[in-house]
Amino acid sequence: MIAAAWAAVVGTALLALGDLCNRRWFGWLPDDPPRPGRKQHARPTPLAGVLILPTIAPWLWFEPAAWPAAPWALAAVALATLVGFVDDRGKEHGRDLDWRRKAAGLLLAALAAATAAGDPLQQPGTWLALVAFAFVLTNAVNFLDNTDGVVAGLAAATLLGCSGGTGWTAAAGFAALAFVPWNWPRPRLFLGDAGAYTLGITMAIAIGSRLPREPQALAFAAVPMLDFVQVVVARLWLGLPPWVGDRRHLTHIVHNLGLPKVAVAPLFVALALLLARWA
Repeated sequence: MIAAAWAAVVGTALLALGDLCNRRWFGWLPDDPPRPGRKQHARPTPLAGVLILPTIAPWLWFEPAAWPAAPWALAAVALATLVGFVDDRGKEHGRDLDWRRKAAGLLLAALAAATAAGDPLQQPGTWLALVAFAFVLTNAVNFLDNTDGVVAGLAAATLLGCSGGTGWTAAAGFAALAFVPWNWPRPRLFLGDAGAYTLGITMAIAIGSRLPREPQALAFAAVPMLDFVQVVVARLWLGLPPWVGDRRHLTHIVHNLGLPKVAVAPLFVALALLLARWA
């Protein structure tokens, strides 16, 4: 199989072609319009994270080492991408996908991800724990997608560190890396829910496949999980719905403490690299 690093080239080409088609010929990508409050961009920005799926699919499907888990992994990634893309398309027109339908779709993706990472028949308890882990981590990564470059850079560092630079999850890491210049320091494209869910479920598979024998692999998920827990607890304490966005994330906190916005992504990537090194 071709080296995983080529996914960065494929991802760059698909993003360039997708952006060109969206701007010049037909607007097929959903736009994230400016909104008051937590939305800080001044003009509608295309949500192009859906292009990560076709970037990594060849490595997943044609790599012999990925089998026999490949169909389950592909189903998980495809379901997560589809749920995110439908939500992105609805948000463009002011109609968010109902949280119950979104949760159901992501739960199906988490079931497939857990099956790709572990055997539900041999270790049913471990498998159920992996389902919960995949569901929470996928949402946690999406929660953290609120500052330019953070999720793409964090996912690249995590997936490349967790995979050792080989395999289809490494290809996903290189695809995330290819997205960084489009999103940071001056964003031309956003990941959207489709991209964040795709990277989140892939991280869940990569980390989950190691957790039963290497508990320290949980460190790879520490940054998004810590942010997820603190922001959900804060919203519940204030009587707010946990799924409604705000500016109480760790990224917002460090920015409010004086860190320039352009430096937030490098800080979080550095934390991910340190944790990857430790794990």
